[in-house]
Amino acid sequence: MSRKFSALLLCIFLVIATCISFYRLKDMTIETSVLSLLPQSTDNKEQREIEAEFIQRLNSQVIFALGGSGIGGAGEADTASAPQSYKASDKNSDEASLEKQPIDSEKSNQPDNARLHEAADRFIEELNQIPSLKNITAKISDEDKLQSAAFVYKYKTAFLSTDLKKEIEADNYSLKLLSKLYSGFSGVSSAEIQNDLLLVGRALAADFSKDNSLKIENGHLVAYDDKGHEWILVFAVLNADSLSSEVASQFTTQTDNIIDRIEKEYPDISIIKKGAVFYSDYAASTSQREITILGSVTTVGIFCLIFFVYRSFVPVFLTIGSIFCGIISALFFTTLIYDEINLIIIGMCLSVIGIVCDYTIYFTTLRIGAPESAADTIRKLTKPLSFAVITDLCAYLIILLSPVKAVSQMAFFCMCTITFACLFVIIVEPFFLEHLKRTKLPFESFFKGYLTFIRQPKLRISIISVLCFISLFALFNLKTNDDPMSFQSMPKALKTQEISINRLINTSENLKYLMLSAKDDETLLENNEKIRELLAIAQHDGKLKRFLSVKINSEESQLNNCRFLNDRKNKIENDLKARGLEIMAEDYRCETLSAKDYFASKAGELYRNLYYRGDDYSSLMVVLEEVSDEKAIQDLAALVDGCTYVDHRGKLTAIFKMYREIFFRVILGFMLCILVVSTIRAGFIKALTGTFFSALSIGTALFVLLLSGFEVNLFSELGLIVLLGIGINYNIFMSSSKLEVTSVIAIFTALATTLMTIGILIFSSVDAIKCFAICLVTGIICAFILSAYMPKNKITNDEV
Repeated sequence: MSRKFSALLLCIFLVIATCISFYRLKDMTIETSVLSLLPQSTDNKEQREIEAEFIQRLNSQVIFALGGSGIGGAGEADTASAPQSYKASDKNSDEASLEKQPIDSEKSNQPDNARLHEAADRFIEELNQIPSLKNITAKISDEDKLQSAAFVYKYKTAFLSTDLKKEIEADNYSLKLLSKLYSGFSGVSSAEIQNDLLLVGRALAADFSKDNSLKIENGHLVAYDDKGHEWILVFAVLNADSLSSEVASQFTTQTDNIIDRIEKEYPDISIIKKGAVFYSDYAASTSQREITILGSVTTVGIFCLIFFVYRSFVPVFLTIGSIFCGIISALFFTTLIYDEINLIIIGMCLSVIGIVCDYTIYFTTLRIGAPESAADTIRKLTKPLSFAVITDLCAYLIILLSPVKAVSQMAFFCMCTITFACLFVIIVEPFFLEHLKRTKLPFESFFKGYLTFIRQPKLRISIISVLCFISLFALFNLKTNDDPMSFQSMPKALKTQEISINRLINTSENLKYLMLSAKDDETLLENNEKIRELLAIAQHDGKLKRFLSVKINSEESQLNNCRFLNDRKNKIENDLKARGLEIMAEDYRCETLSAKDYFASKAGELYRNLYYRGDDYSSLMVVLEEVSDEKAIQDLAALVDGCTYVDHRGKLTAIFKMYREIFFRVILGFMLCILVVSTIRAGFIKALTGTFFSALSIGTALFVLLLSGFEVNLFSELGLIVLLGIGINYNIFMSSSKLEVTSVIAIFTALATTLMTIGILIFSSVDAIKCFAICLVTGIICAFILSAYMPKNKITNDEV
């Protein structure tokens, strides 16, 4: 009666926990950003919002380039490959998407200039039909150019740089003006001299274009490759909601279809593209395909295996029930204790499923041939099962004490999952397995022979010696990798196109940023001026290749510049008068330009994405290219109020490194728990043997990882943690049972289900998943073999 009452209480608890968990989740903060995992981050909420906004802007940008020949820079002869197009129909193969066009001669590959511009107009027209694009920049009309020029000319003082002021202030500047005035090719008019004696407008035009590789031809934005071939560039921005996988897939398909049509109509023209949305779509489509294929194989395989071993589908549903019980209970207690949940950490926690599955499988296997009742069977199993759970809980308890909130949340979630999954097995499952059909387990004679063969003294020594050797080899050749970019499978075609477009626009993929924040625009622009001067010095010293910053000055600087120009104008007038040229030019007007008006203008369109105005603050981003001395740039940022160095990739790398180091300590703590708990259960010598076997399993997994060409990372260490949890189950069940053949069949069944659910992930194209699977699969196979060598505990009649 007490067992039935306990089972009823557990079921009622699960129903209540499910309802409360989903109710609590509605009001909780659910983090999905990897950056939120950083411990004791100095970034306040405002800074995180600003950074998230700018990252979203960067991810929503798309660039297309239309041309008729392979982009130079490869340095090869005419046989170099032309730009490649990533076709939607070829997503299953990167190589299939690498289309090469024959380059027989300059004429055959370089289209007629008029045809290229005609194709660009057609392409832009079709892009405008895509609803997910909100802004397309491709053509600059004569009117737009005049407006921009007039705007810059009107607000000269807003864009006067330090270098230009030094040039105007130089003693020989009057001589430079004279040479331009008397030059027949300078085109300086009397009206220009009358309104702009210092020719500031001309100087600003030259200053704006000196770092710009783009030109305007026939209204199009044009760049030239290393071979002098013309390419028309089209810039576009996606709507915010277009970053979802569904809309990204639709957008990619639409653009691929447009590219196909244009390239068929103009066979001498190629179109290449760049944008995070294309990588996202590739990753999503690849993952969906892998999940469909691998998931189908796994589901069919597990059902066939369970039915073959137990001749019943009841154990399958009970396994799902124990997992559901563990996860729902963990979610319930996690939502009660924590104010927010990080989905990335919860995703990591789900790897504990591999541990809790074994409980049901072992109990079910013992029930197959047991003559006693289910209650008697579970009573005998409770002691070894409890030791396995206690060992896992002690390991996760160490993690729970971590000062990093995300790590402690993961440990708490795993502890609850393991505890309640075990309770489900002990309390609920005996009622469902009471009348399980008793039959002879398959391959009993085979596994009996296996135990006899594997336990031969010479073979035992040989296996352990080989495992020791390869484990030591792996230990001494251990290398780590924390770069998140290396875990991603990037299609060759898209990567090639991105590099090609980067060459065209003279930029690099190795970009970092400085983020400026202030309470108002005026303070923001003042800080921007300070950081511009510091970066110019750093660039001169070779600490970075170049930087892109907003050129507008603060309103106070504009007024100072106006006074400077008028003072300088008067002096130049006197100098020219002394040389026989009397000019009475107009004074420069002190009309200030606000940041709001600048970014709303055509002249500020290029820099609009670098500016963000929140409710209580203003922000600017400064783009840094090829930073060679990060420490120096960080020191510069510290000199300016509200300036933060942003290295998105570096931050992610720091996160991965931090968690890899934490998980390494977790692995050591886990092994210490195995030693301590096993000593209490079976004595020090047997505990030391079990711990040694666990270490060999880890060493073997790392050796295979090394042979596979991978380095140790966060995901491989996560696989090792799960390996220890599963391996200790094998050791405890094997050493605590009088029915060795039954035990080895139960362990083999658990091994087979793990191989089907996780082992098949070895075939994933995502390196992070593959590393996790390699470590876990090779490790548990080694743990299965070594479990046969576990010394037996003293077993009473009440035990299995």
